[in-house]
Amino acid sequence: MKYDGITRDSLFLLSDNMFRDSKAFYDEHKEELKSGITVPMRQIAEAIGAELVKLDPLMNTVPTKMVSRIRRDTRFTKDKRLYRENMWIMFMRDKHQWHNYPCFWFEITPAEYTMGIGLFGDDPGVTELLRSRMREDPAVFLKIAKKCESTGAVITGREYKRIPAGCPAGLEKYYAHKSLGFIKYGGNPDDLASEKIIDIIRSCFKKFSPLYTYLLETADKYFSEGE
Repeated sequence: MKYDGITRDSLFLLSDNMFRDSKAFYDEHKEELKSGITVPMRQIAEAIGAELVKLDPLMNTVPTKMVSRIRRDTRFTKDKRLYRENMWIMFMRDKHQWHNYPCFWFEITPAEYTMGIGLFGDDPGVTELLRSRMREDPAVFLKIAKKCESTGAVITGREYKRIPAGCPAGLEKYYAHKSLGFIKYGGNPDDLASEKIIDIIRSCFKKFSPLYTYLLETADKYFSEGE
């Protein structure tokens, strides 16, 4: 597999483009941004997606649909800046057809890269079924969560102010989430320059995979039973 790499210079250009917020500047450097940022991100998407589809055959694996765009959609936000300095890849099923299903993601900024896993959406029915499964077999979920945390990832997602009733002992920090996920921070941007980054993502996602399967089973059960 070919991977062209993302250099510090390319990351600086991405950041500079956002700071300038100028269509003229973007047009002048469009091909540099494409070759230095967008194309390598699509190459990562293709490499990792080809492996994750074995985990979920319905996962979208079209790189052009997996990688974010540098040009922001400002129609529905108060922030009217034209360009972004962060780029991401979503490894998931089609978000329009499979809302409230799990996803993996990988994101880069000029300062670091991160990766994570979680539910895309926060349907209360799905999260209630997830809590039900935690109650039924706390040990199974705890083992899966600890495997995610062994990568250095931390729990993320919106929380209730109070822990819902019935929480098994030891699962408090997971059970209290409206939307559950894990995110690993602090990746060194220099890793992005070589194929090393693909091995890093692959290793992390391998440990995230049991949670993906668990969340996928939860969503499938919820929607197959008619919500």
